Amino acid sequence: MRNNLGETICQYRQMKKMTQNEFASRLGVTPQAVIKWERGNGLPDVSLLEGICKALEVNANTLLGLDEKIVENGDVIAETEIKNTMFSEPLVLEFGIDVVPCIAEGIKTDYVNEKRKDLVRKTGMLMPKLRIMDNIQLAGNAYRILSYDHVLFETEIDSFDIETYQKMIDNVAACCEKNYASIINKNIVKMMVNNLTELFPGIAEDVVPAKISYLQIERKLQSYIKQGKPIRDFIHILEEMEEEL
Repeated sequence: MRNNLGETICQYRQMKKMTQNEFASRLGVTPQAVIKWERGNGLPDVSLLEGICKALEVNANTLLGLDEKIVENGDVIAETEIKNTMFSEPLVLEFGIDVVPCIAEGIKTDYVNEKRKDLVRKTGMLMPKLRIMDNIQLAGNAYRILSYDHVLFETEIDSFDIETYQKMIDNVAACCEKNYASIINKNIVKMMVNNLTELFPGIAEDVVPAKISYLQIERKLQSYIKQGKPIRDFIHILEEMEEEL
C-alpha cells in the first residue's frame, strides 16, 4: 500500500508536469514530505487526501488503487491515456504542433470561462468542459473543433498569439451554441438541475429525477433549441414538464 501509493502520486505528479516543490506548495507541506511519500518511506495524512486528489485531478479510488485496472504493469500514465480516449467527448479543441505555444499562453488566461459565462447569460446553454489537446496528425498550423468525434469546424492559421487563441475559443463557443441540441447530455442537464436546486430550493426537489428523468429534460431542451427557443427560463420549462405528467 505504502509503496504503491507513493509511486502513484509520483506518476500522476509527473504526468501533470509538476515539480515536487510545486506539489508540496499546493498541499501546504514540505518538499521533504513529498519525497518521503514517493520513496515509500511514509504516507500522507488522511486529511491531505482531498487536496492530493484535487491537485493531481484524480479520484480517491484511483489514487488508492481501488479501481479496476486495465493495464498489466501498473503504468498509471498509460492507463489514464487509455481511459481519456475511450469515449468521444462533447467538446474538443485539437491543434497541430505549431499552435502549441499559442495554446500554452492562452490557457494561462480565463478566456474559456469568460466565453462560458457569456454563452450562459445569452442563451442559458452551459458549455461543457472543453478538452484541449494536440494532434500530430493535423497540419502544424491547423486546429479543429469536434463534438463526439464529429468535426464542427476546422481551419489553418497564420499567426500565433493571444488574439489567435481568443479567436479559437470564440469559434468553440459559436460551435457550441450552433450545435447545442446534439452537445447537451444528461450530465450537463444534471448540473443545470443541481444549480437550480441550490439557487431556488423547491423547484426541482421531489420532481427530478423522481418524476421527471434527466433524459426527459434533455429531450425537452433539445426540442426548445431546435425550435430556436431560449432555455434560460429553465424554471418554467420544468414546471411545464411537471404539468404534463
